[in-house]
Amino acid sequence: MNRATLCLGANGPDADAQIARAASLLYAMGIAAASTMPYLTEPEFAGDVAPYLNMIIELDTELEYEELLLNTKHYQDETRRAAACAPFVAIDIDLVEWNGTVMRPTDATSRYFRKGLELLKEQVTENS
Repeated sequence: MNRATLCLGANGPDADAQIARAASLLYAMGIAAASTMPYLTEPEFAGDVAPYLNMIIELDTELEYEELLLNTKHYQDETRRAAACAPFVAIDIDLVEWNGTVMRPTDATSRYFRKGLELLKEQVTENS
């Protein structure tokens, strides 16, 4: 079993629905070990036009890295094409960590990802 830590983000008018649909897709690919509720973050990159709704999911999956990455990027690209909501981001799905190894260092050190990890830690502490 592999452990993937994914960060979802959207800042379009239907960000809530986009995050919910993307999370459902991921849950169908494995077992959610932990996840945050959606949370808001300020834009961090040039060109971002609105705050983001984010969500972190830790997913236990039988899929291999490349298969999970291809599935998420295909979903992301198809959703963006269908939504056509430029300059907003309909959905962004980043596979940040794989079995404890950081695969996307820029995302791993971002405020939006670190905030999600803090929220996960708080949930674990509350549930202990």
